[in-house]
Order: sequence, then structure tokens, then C-alpha cells
Amino acid sequence: MFVYTLALFAAVVFLVLRYIYSYWERHGLPHLKPEIPYGNIRTVAEKKESFGIAINNLYHKSSDRLLGLYLFFRPAILIRDPHLAKRIMVNDFQNFHDRGVYCNEQRDPFSANLFALAGQRWKNLRAKLTPTFTSGQLRNMLPTLLDVGGKLIKRMDTVADEKAIVDMRDIASRFVLDNIASVFFGFEANCIHNSDDPFLKTLRATNQRRSFVDNFRSSGVFICPGLLKLTGLTSLQPELINFVMEIITYQIDQREKSKTTRKDFVQLLIDLRREAGTNSEEALTIEQCAANVFLFYIAGAETSTATISFTLHELAHNPEALAKLQQEIDATMERYNGEITYDNIKEMKYLDLCVKETLRKYPGLPILNRECTIDYRVPDSDVVIRKGTQVIIPLLSISMNEKYFPEPELYSPERFDEATKNYDQDAYYPFGAGPRNCIGLRQGVLVSKIGLVLLLSKYNFKSTIPAKVKFAAATVGLTPDGGFPMQVEHRK
Repeated sequence: MFVYTLALFAAVVFLVLRYIYSYWERHGLPHLKPEIPYGNIRTVAEKKESFGIAINNLYHKSSDRLLGLYLFFRPAILIRDPHLAKRIMVNDFQNFHDRGVYCNEQRDPFSANLFALAGQRWKNLRAKLTPTFTSGQLRNMLPTLLDVGGKLIKRMDTVADEKAIVDMRDIASRFVLDNIASVFFGFEANCIHNSDDPFLKTLRATNQRRSFVDNFRSSGVFICPGLLKLTGLTSLQPELINFVMEIITYQIDQREKSKTTRKDFVQLLIDLRREAGTNSEEALTIEQCAANVFLFYIAGAETSTATISFTLHELAHNPEALAKLQQEIDATMERYNGEITYDNIKEMKYLDLCVKETLRKYPGLPILNRECTIDYRVPDSDVVIRKGTQVIIPLLSISMNEKYFPEPELYSPERFDEATKNYDQDAYYPFGAGPRNCIGLRQGVLVSKIGLVLLLSKYNFKSTIPAKVKFAAATVGLTPDGGFPMQVEHRK
């Protein structure tokens, strides 16, 4: 009897899996053959590649406009046409207004942040948080950013005096984290000088943990949300949730009791809580406040750190571009008596071109997620993307395709110059496009530019590794394996 039961069970499992993995065959979409139980992302499950790099490799296995994939048991569509991808994000946003990543407001409040929320909940919160990132607010943040910049220069002077080799990604990360602590969390950290600063240690512990459960969490958030719903795991480690909750609870309690205010993100959330009053529909809980502060902690830290460090890496291997940028920085600083202002940062045109080129080669997120919310007939085809289907936009693959960006491996800031423009504008959207683009993109770029101006105005950098970057596995963003070791010297 047991043998018959086992055989019946095996037969049922086989038929269910066969049905799941024949989804794209039944719907007539070109697709890659899946492997049970990984689908098409075995290298991600085995921690050999990050999700973004794995998707990049799948992109090169086809020339079709749309490609069916399996993210474990979840069917998804890879949008290989950048113009269709932009249309999905902008013109046809009403059909794809959600990301389709894990979000569970009731059981896991930290998952309910601006990045993950769906529908009207996302729209309401986006409208509330947008005032944080206006030009006026960015101008107000500048003194804070420059104060942190002063600490960065002190650290770098010591390094340059010794002509030491240091990991510039690590130093860039410390600079960015000190800024985030002040601007978003409302307190002064000392990550630049203190390796034991709790703010720094917590983020590093989060990024360095690579256990099976941690990998399972990140897979559940981005690839297969049903995994977290099924197991009951939270999207973040409990100790990380507790760390952020303690900081935000303390900040909110102290300010509400003392009636003190400060021009930062926490203050905006306090004001929103006060405006909502007793309206439970509009009021933000402390958990929701903490979830959104944490979003900018993790997202801002990674993207700005990457932009600064990847730019330094590329410039160290492109001496002509480096000399041209340093010349622009020197001339601008001389005109303004050595002072960095919001306006003169915007005047540095070549700096802007360099940042744009860095973001092309190394976008903050190598892929973008969207979920179909209303059945969508793909223009110029008979394909219908069904409601609930995950679509993936391979940002890294598109930006490194010579069809849209000639000589993609070449670091050429001039490709973005209006006078020598040499790229497909509809294939460039490093922060996404449309209503769901990155809300903090201008702040992230400003922090990155200030960091670069401070560093390049005073120091020269010599890379000790090859120009071609090897990316670390088991990460969400693009992270160099082993960092960016560079020799630092004072400029003469």
C-alpha cells in the first residue's frame, strides 16, 4: 500500500511540475528550457552569480523581443526590447504599476516600503514623500553633506600622506553612510573614522551574511515572493529590524516630546504622522516610518557608493578622462574661491557626463521588476501578457548592447554630450522611467558628485586591479568582488 501511495504521490508531483514548466510552451512564447526546481536561475540558487548577472547571461541566449523564463516555479517574461520596456514603464504604466516583489503589510511591516507597495497604497505614499527630494530640500542638505565631506578629507589626507593602497569602495561607503545617518536617520555617525560604528557594522553584517536563510530571503523578495509567504520568514533579519526600529522610535519619541525639529527625512515622517492625526487610513505607523527610512539606508548606501567607486575605478584606467574632469573641477573651484555650492556642482558638465556613463556601465540595479496588473497586448504582436505575470527589464544587458551604445565596454563620457551624442536615448534609464522611477535619484547623484569633487580636487588614484570588473555573487546590486584597491597620492 505504501509503495502505491508513494508512486501516486510521485506521479502527481511529476504532472504538477510538468504543467508548471510547460507554461510558456502552452502560451506559445519563445522560452529557455528550465531545470527542476531552479527554473532558469540555477546559478543564483547555488550562489555562483547574482540575480542581475544571471539575467544578463540569459539575455544573451536569445535574440527574441520577449523571452519566457522561470524564476524557480514562477513564470516571467524578459523584455529584451528597450523601447518596449520604456513604453511599459511610461506610456502603458497603468498596465504595469506594481513591481511584483514581496510585500506583506500586516505580518511583515518592514516589507511595506515605497519600493514594494502596490496600487493606491504606493501612489499615496509616493505623493507624501516626494517633497523630500525637491531642489529646495537638496540645497538645505548641502551643509550636512559638506560637513561629512570634511571628515572624508581628513581620512584621505592620512591615506595620501602614506601613499597607501586602500579599498576606495569601502571609503566611499563610509562617506555615504555618514551622510545617510544625518539626512535620513537624524543623528551623526562616524563611519569614516570608526570601523566599529554601529551604523557601519550593521550594514556590513547585512551585506556579508550569505547563509542559506539569507539567500532564501533575498530570493523571496525579488524572485519568488510566494516563498516568504509560504514559510512565514520576514524579508529582513530580525536583528536588523530591531536595530532600525530602535533608532527611529528613539528619534520620533525625542522630537515629539521636546517639540524640536530638524530638516531631515525623519522630520518629514513625523510631520506626516501629525497631519494625519486620528485618521488611521492616512497615519503612518512607526513600523512604516522605519521601513521607509531603512529603504533609503540600504538603497542610498549601495547606489551612491557604487557610483562614486565605479567612477573612480574607470577614471583610474582612463587618464584622459580623469585629467579632463580634474581640470573642470579645478577651474570651477577657482571661480568660486574653493567653495562647493549646489549651483556650481550643476555647472560641472563633464562631471555629469562621467556620472551618466558610470550609471550606464554599472546601473544601481542591474534589472528592473514590473508586474502586469491588467492584461496587456504587446504592440505589433499577437502576444498578450496576462495579469499577474512578472516582467523583467534587463537594464545592464541593454546598456551594454552595442546596438544601443556603440563600443559598450569603452568608458566614454562624451557619448552623452549633446555635441557628440552617440547612444539610443530610449534605451537609457539607469533609475527606471515613468511614475515608478527612483524617487531619490537626484539626491543620490548629488551625494555622488560631491564625493567625487572632494576626492578628485585633492588626490590622484592609481588602480591596482584590471579594468574589467569581476562582480561578486549573491548580491542584489553590482558589487566588485574584492572591492577597488587603489593607491592614493596628493595632487601636486
